[in-house]
Amino acid sequence: MGSVVEVRSPVDVAQLRARLGDADVVQFQEPLAEAEYRSVAALLGDHPMVPLRVYGFDDDLATLRFLRWFPHVRRFSVAGLWHLTDLAPLDQLSAGVEFLDIGEIRKPLDLAPVAQFRRLRRLRIVEHRRGLTELLHANPRLRDLSLWRLPVDHILPVIALPHLQALALTLGSLTNSEWLAQLPTLRYLALRRVRKLNDLTPVTQLPALQWLWLETLTVERLLDFGSNTMLTRAECLGLRHLGHPTALQGLAAAPQLRELVVAAPYLPVDALVPFVDHPTLERAEIVLGSQQCDRDADYLLRLPPPHPDTQFAAMHELTRIL
Repeated sequence: MGSVVEVRSPVDVAQLRARLGDADVVQFQEPLAEAEYRSVAALLGDHPMVPLRVYGFDDDLATLRFLRWFPHVRRFSVAGLWHLTDLAPLDQLSAGVEFLDIGEIRKPLDLAPVAQFRRLRRLRIVEHRRGLTELLHANPRLRDLSLWRLPVDHILPVIALPHLQALALTLGSLTNSEWLAQLPTLRYLALRRVRKLNDLTPVTQLPALQWLWLETLTVERLLDFGSNTMLTRAECLGLRHLGHPTALQGLAAAPQLRELVVAAPYLPVDALVPFVDHPTLERAEIVLGSQQCDRDADYLLRLPPPHPDTQFAAMHELTRIL
């Protein structure tokens, strides 16, 4: 697993070079000297897959003037750069940018300047809605999309991303779940605390789905996943409305399910009976309402815990996004 590399002045170039090979992200929250910007940019040039993140409350960083030293950065994040007011300075980046994270900022911004980038493969957007339709239209080859705190089907009634493989919806709302049927290429789907989402029928009809993550939804029972012939891992976390002994029966119908994670405080142990002697299930982690229930569940299934997220993703060539 990689690490977060925090850059501070004075920059130790040798130490930074040694840490970059195992980095998930390189980030800083205070301005650097010009020579330090040059050094960091040169090192990132040797590691184009490592994202650069700039965050914090510094007004000078919020102008994005420092980007003149990073024209070749391919992965860039401004999540948590609170005083950022304009995305137009992103034009200092090259047209080859493939990942952008326009994350948490004090006020939602207009995404129109970002639509200049037409080679994006991964995109994360938090709250910003103006220009989102145009941005997605400009990037039809997008593979990974994460949307936070947005009324998804209200602002994007039609979505055409024929190559999308990973989608994460967090907070916000999805009134019409049929919206998901527009994305049959999905291999990874995370639905986390999405309001108004009560019907998962379209999810059971996604033919390529391999990894499903459901978190803090109001669903009371999972439907029949027998048609999800590729589904390998399912995570049901914080589903407090699952309380009936048959609540998971539909999920047990997934014919290739190998890993299962369940955290549901009101789910009875009997709800796990459909997974006993499941023909493909190999690993499971169950957290119920008490330690005794957890022990009973472990005794019932007698399976080792699932692989760590990053390992499972690597094993199946999947992208886990939040």
